[in-house]
Amino acid sequence: MMFIPQTFISLKRVLLIAIVLFLVTGNLIKAQNLNEQHESLMKVSTTYQDYKVIKIDIFNQFWENLQDTITVLRNNQLVLNEEIVSLRGDLSETKTQLEQINVDLESSNFVRDRISFIGIPLKKGTYNIIVWGLIFILCGLVVFFFLRFKRSNTITRSTKKECNAMTVEFDNYKKNARDKDLVLKRELQTALNTIDELKQ
Repeated sequence: MMFIPQTFISLKRVLLIAIVLFLVTGNLIKAQNLNEQHESLMKVSTTYQDYKVIKIDIFNQFWENLQDTITVLRNNQLVLNEEIVSLRGDLSETKTQLEQINVDLESSNFVRDRISFIGIPLKKGTYNIIVWGLIFILCGLVVFFFLRFKRSNTITRSTKKECNAMTVEFDNYKKNARDKDLVLKRELQTALNTIDELKQ
């Protein structure tokens, strides 16, 4: 195992701190948060072997920003703790109000448990049964009349098809009868003409 002198380890730390400081100055002051400051510090610092070299004033600026951030976070924590205490007090007060509201709600529900339907006071359950019964009856009537309409419509369509078919058949019959009539008239005329020629 290789022995690493203590001064070499402390030199590493000094170099790391120097690198951080070097990066923090210049662009780091303009950075908005610690992550951006750290990235800027890493870009600005120079590299020596495996170490980053950071200027002391940059490192001091980064350290001040870090201390400011920690102070702000601690102050925020204190403010949040005060808000938690305040919210706990509000919560207990809200629970008390909620209990009172629940008592009022129960008495209100007892009074509102009845509904007047056509001037007759009914419990809500009975009212719901009547209303849903009427809805189902109306839906049943709608379905019944729809089916009757559909059946009538089907009969009407089939009757129209039959009527159209009979009309076409009748038209064809009339055409054929007209054609036969013309053929008979021609034959008659031909026979009359033949008779006239024979008479002469």
